[in-house]
Amino acid sequence: MLTEKANILCILDILKEYSDQDHILSVSDILKKLQAIYGVDVDRRTIYRNIDALIEFGYDISKYSENKEGYFLREREFETSEIHMLCDAVISADCISKTLGRALIRKLQNLGSRHQTKAFSHLETVKTEKHAPNPQLFYNIDLLDEAMSLGRKVEFDYYIYDLDLKQKSKREKKYSVSPYSMYWSMGRYYLISGLDQYDNLTHFRLDRIRNLTVTGDPVKPAPEGFQPYEYAAKAPFMFGGEVENYTICCDRAILQDVIDRFGDKIFIAGSDEDTFTAVVKATTGGMRLWAIHYMETCRVLTPQWLVDDVKKAIKKGTARYK
Repeated sequence: MLTEKANILCILDILKEYSDQDHILSVSDILKKLQAIYGVDVDRRTIYRNIDALIEFGYDISKYSENKEGYFLREREFETSEIHMLCDAVISADCISKTLGRALIRKLQNLGSRHQTKAFSHLETVKTEKHAPNPQLFYNIDLLDEAMSLGRKVEFDYYIYDLDLKQKSKREKKYSVSPYSMYWSMGRYYLISGLDQYDNLTHFRLDRIRNLTVTGDPVKPAPEGFQPYEYAAKAPFMFGGEVENYTICCDRAILQDVIDRFGDKIFIAGSDEDTFTAVVKATTGGMRLWAIHYMETCRVLTPQWLVDDVKKAIKKGTARYK
């Protein structure tokens, strides 16, 4: 049995779930819902008093004196469009299992009124799986947050698929890394970290990490000036390596792709009716893969090592089709 002190919370929940600017609740509506949902009987003065208390506490509630109809929660933590976008992000995240994804979408929908989120309630059934999910994903995120906060290394098994389409650990010995940041890229969630034996940063997909533990060993310091988002923007396909400058000549048709990948701070060195020349900054591994991916519409001019590397890759790829 709810006590009188719970009335204010019941009224707030009703306003959150059932009211918005297009669905204004009268005092009678609120009284009926209190009885139907919570089995609570109160008088009209209790409604007025508790709504005034909620407003005083900081909730933006429109009153009858303003709209001449009733009461509704005017401002929420998220706009409807923001909730919709977050739901779409969950759907597109292959690393989130169908079960967890649908639960997340339901939680996101609860951020708006049931009327506001009704238009995209079907999204919950859209979430599917391409492969067996990792049930430890969210637990790993919590542990990595803890490790980064404490400045401690982590150890884990890293799982990959074999030809029998079963997942197995990539190696017998656990990986021991210094975690620096987690970053979302191309529908995947990555751990950006450092291995003691290498100077370059390394990336691990969180959905492939299993049996993660936080150790007592302090992390190896991150590279000087390391900024996760700036670094990830320079790592196409999340392939690492040293960050270098590259000069590329591209068809104008892929200008938007180049900006999407490298940002709008690239240097355009020249252009004509059909092409443009740009200087971009990227990791060695990422740039190599990007250049091969766009070889029909882009040519690397410098550095020479990448020009030679792409030529070898094209020659090797062509030989496979002979």
